[in-house]
Amino acid sequence: MLTFYAIILDMSIIKIENLTKTYHDKTILDNISLEIVPGELVWLKGASGTGKTTLLHIIAGLESPTSGHVIIETKKAANKVGFIYQDFYLQKQLTIRDNISLPGVFAGMPKKSRLARTKELAAALNISDILDYKPAQISGGQAERACIARALFLNPAILIADEPTNNLDEQNSKNVLNIIQEIWRDFDITIIIASHDPLVKDYATKTIELSKGKLHENT
Repeated sequence: MLTFYAIILDMSIIKIENLTKTYHDKTILDNISLEIVPGELVWLKGASGTGKTTLLHIIAGLESPTSGHVIIETKKAANKVGFIYQDFYLQKQLTIRDNISLPGVFAGMPKKSRLARTKELAAALNISDILDYKPAQISGGQAERACIARALFLNPAILIADEPTNNLDEQNSKNVLNIIQEIWRDFDITIIIASHDPLVKDYATKTIELSKGKLHENT
């Protein structure tokens, strides 16, 4: 039923089955299973060091599990996952324009198309005036918006945000969460926000807590 629903909506579904991740003799994720249905905005909560980033990296295909599976089903004609990194990872030597368009370079997108997509996203995220700046010349809030634009560049079915408010004050945190919520509403996208920030609760449709390697869904 869930798979049928995902196909009809032309969106995505994430299935995590019996997933375990160990580093040396330490278990980070302990035989967890989870389904995220299309269109959800999920808050993955938990204290620092509980394995939230590890789980996100596995979902995004940046890291492999020790055992178990992650299945992402989508008919969306795009890359499956866009990732907003906790520490931005903007390339210091590049302008914000070039940072945003970098996924298009790797994807072989023509320059004209890259520039048009960058302009579109910058306007949507209100950062058109900083495109010629370098990362060191912009604020933390602007850097976060640039990272969101980069993550959306290839029109992903799923957007993952790792501690998107971690480096921001309360007002900028709300601004970024409002942007993420607008993206969720406007782009028919499934979003996972990993954060220990209680502000995220007001935006999420589902809350899942990661503690001692186990997932607990809060209803």
